[in-house]
Amino acid sequence: MDASPSSGEPKTPSPFPRDPEPDADLGQGDKDAVHNGSVALSRRGAATNTTPPDIRPLDVVTQTRQKVYHTGWRLHALTAGLCLSLLLSTLETTIVSTSLVSIVDHLQGFDRASWIVTSYLLTYTGFLIIFAKLSDILGCKLMLVSGITLFTIFSIACGASESMLPLIVFRALQGMGGSGIYSLSTIMVPLMVPPSKYATYIAIVTSVFAISSVLGPLLGGAITDNTTWRWVFYLNGPGGALAAALVGLAIPFGFPYGDSTTFFRSLVSEKRWKRIDLLGATISLAASTLLIFALQQGGVEYAWNSGAIISTFVLSGVLWLAFIAWERRLSGRNGVCEPIFPWRLTSNRFVVGLLLNGFLTGFPFMAAIINIPQRLQTVNSTTAIGAGLRMLPLLLLSPVASALSGVLITKLKVPPLYVLTLGGVLQVIGVGLFSSLDSTTLKVPDAQYGYQVIMGLGFGFNLATILMMATIIVPENDLAVTMGAVTQTRVLGGTIGLAVCSALLIDHIRAQASAILTPAELASILSSSGNIALLPPDKQGRCDTTVFISFSLALPLFNSRCSPA
Repeated sequence: MDASPSSGEPKTPSPFPRDPEPDADLGQGDKDAVHNGSVALSRRGAATNTTPPDIRPLDVVTQTRQKVYHTGWRLHALTAGLCLSLLLSTLETTIVSTSLVSIVDHLQGFDRASWIVTSYLLTYTGFLIIFAKLSDILGCKLMLVSGITLFTIFSIACGASESMLPLIVFRALQGMGGSGIYSLSTIMVPLMVPPSKYATYIAIVTSVFAISSVLGPLLGGAITDNTTWRWVFYLNGPGGALAAALVGLAIPFGFPYGDSTTFFRSLVSEKRWKRIDLLGATISLAASTLLIFALQQGGVEYAWNSGAIISTFVLSGVLWLAFIAWERRLSGRNGVCEPIFPWRLTSNRFVVGLLLNGFLTGFPFMAAIINIPQRLQTVNSTTAIGAGLRMLPLLLLSPVASALSGVLITKLKVPPLYVLTLGGVLQVIGVGLFSSLDSTTLKVPDAQYGYQVIMGLGFGFNLATILMMATIIVPENDLAVTMGAVTQTRVLGGTIGLAVCSALLIDHIRAQASAILTPAELASILSSSGNIALLPPDKQGRCDTTVFISFSLALPLFNSRCSPA
């Protein structure tokens, strides 16, 4: 390292490769070309391709910089930090479900119980693409650490809440941080390792998501049964602090391009902040929030045909149309502000196909992860822990298929479309076979484990291939926003799927059981299927059969699939 010209003493060497100043190694002619926005240059100075019209000069310079892939302890620390933070944030979508009764009893807010879950999902879903775009402008490390910090601070605040209103507000802010974690975790995988290792690390990320979805209710129940519900939130404190420390030590603020000498100076630059599409972010957040609200509250707090739900759906649709119009207009300008979702991506049929695949994969994946354990506990009378253990075939085969899809695509050169088609076929077969299981017996059929293997393979092929295809079909300057958009559509698909499944389940139970139960008894079993045991003996058997059949009707709904056009 060169000595400092002012002191004559050697500088402390940076643990990260130094990223040069913008344009530092370009000739004057190349600099002019870059700043005119006319060509993209390789590090070796050769003009390689024409720049798309809505890529800013700063994006072009970013494309010319060489990524620094991580190895050794830094790679392991970053992977551990990403997995730990992703585990904590995805756990929060389900861990509270088995703690709701204790929370509501302690805080005296039964009428607002559903908002403990809904408030988290509103911001968790709405901020996914916003964090993705901000990572392009402000940097991956800053946005990931910000997400972990928000999540950790407001997790502790949730645990310390003494009434329902603060808890609901803190859950919304916690969801904002969780959204940043989830979005950045998927974005950073293809940036931290070379393409030959994508399959391994994408498999790790997808397996963490699948495992946490099942582990959440189990941990929530275990914590609530053995200690106070507050530890459901307090445990995120040390976990979040450790994750932030691992990420902070493992990568520089200039990630993935090495250590930057200009990061903090450029962070306060007015030009950088003008690049943020505040209007687009606001419209996108409002549209997503209203849609999730309607899906979560429809059939629970409000009837599906109520004015509140219908008007919310309509307003959400209007806002989505406004978002599309604004992003299209902004993408056509040659200004500083960058659209949250560049309109040029809609002309890429493969990107559109990825978005559709992400949306439709979320349907059956979340239905299986959430509804199968519920079915095992309700229909087959297993414990929460027993239901989780019986999900192991699906959980173990999903990451195996994710890794295998990487081998097929990167090593054997199998077209990704074929892998997606294979995953779709396995997914349809697995869900179809599982939905055909006998719902009138308490015995857990052995065939369900084989069906879970088929479903797990299908989900693994689909989830991993979608992420890997994004790294292949879009340029690097569009990678973050594409990954964020795919992630958001997948979460939306899962949320819509769960809402429709829940509505079908409840409507069938209400229609069939209303003939044999009083309104009070019906409300009791809809709040908890465990209350069936409190009914008179002559009603228990008929209610059990109704609930069993209702679960069988739900799963076939998710036998839907699409592939990129």
